[in-house]
Amino acid sequence: MSGVDRISVLPDAILCHILSFLPSKTVIETSTLSRRWRDLWHSVPTVDLDDSPFQERTDRFLRFAYAVMLSRDVTQPILNFRLKFENSFIASCDINLWLKKAIQRKVETIEFSPNYYFNVKLPTAVLTCSRLVALKLNNLIVDRVPTVHLPLLKTLDIDLVRFTNGEYLEMILSGCPNIHHLQIKRVGLQPSFIPPAVTFPNLIHVVLFAYRCKWLWIVRLLNSSPRLQVLDIGGDKFTGLLCLPNQPYPETVPGCLLSHLRACTLRNFHADDVDIQFATYILQNARVLNKMTIFCRSSMEGYRYQILRTISMVPRISTTCRVWLE
Repeated sequence: MSGVDRISVLPDAILCHILSFLPSKTVIETSTLSRRWRDLWHSVPTVDLDDSPFQERTDRFLRFAYAVMLSRDVTQPILNFRLKFENSFIASCDINLWLKKAIQRKVETIEFSPNYYFNVKLPTAVLTCSRLVALKLNNLIVDRVPTVHLPLLKTLDIDLVRFTNGEYLEMILSGCPNIHHLQIKRVGLQPSFIPPAVTFPNLIHVVLFAYRCKWLWIVRLLNSSPRLQVLDIGGDKFTGLLCLPNQPYPETVPGCLLSHLRACTLRNFHADDVDIQFATYILQNARVLNKMTIFCRSSMEGYRYQILRTISMVPRISTTCRVWLE
């Protein structure tokens, strides 16, 4: 059996699935392998556009991107669409057209990541893509949100996104009623921002790294997520997890702490009253908590010992909870 090409005899559907894990440029290059592979790339369900292999030749990248988007088999869906670029000369009209084509082909996953800061605006059509299951946004401006309708979205990842109006983030979160995994990182939340007063019945995992985060926001988030299992929060390395609490702790304990929260990670932890108070609140109320991991802001042994000593003295309602200091 030596020399037999076992891969090429596989059905088209399996070959296209294998190719969907590769960048589109590599996928197209497989068309030169043989006649068997010549037309497969037209049906691959993933489009992965990245201008980094083109060495700042915007014209070549544009020709390549349009070839990928316009030469596909029109009967085949684009389930996953990834767009990553470093060149600031790519026009918004090109970006909008590529995203529009992906949306028309029943896209389920969109990753949109320009590699330069705050010069690209998010096309609003993305926020009304009713089939979308996962959305990852990075290095973008959001400055106009007329409406949000993402009924099937399960994963939302927002990193280094600047919202020109605090209400836009509230609108986006409110438009994702089925969300399971939420990640908001390196976002400067405006002082007026308040998480939407809606319930996320399926939200189980939250990662929140935000500047000027307030206790009120965390309370609202916990109350809105009755099945939350994993909470991972971190603040500015200079100011700690939270700003000063702007209201007392709630009289009633959020439902997720009573029956679901199993892991809590606190990053850029300071040995000040606010951070200690928050860790204490979780330990005293999370009944099924298995692990709390604390990442200290400083590596100084005295500083770390102070935190460990203070936290160790806090009574824990969960008999299985362990505290780890990193």
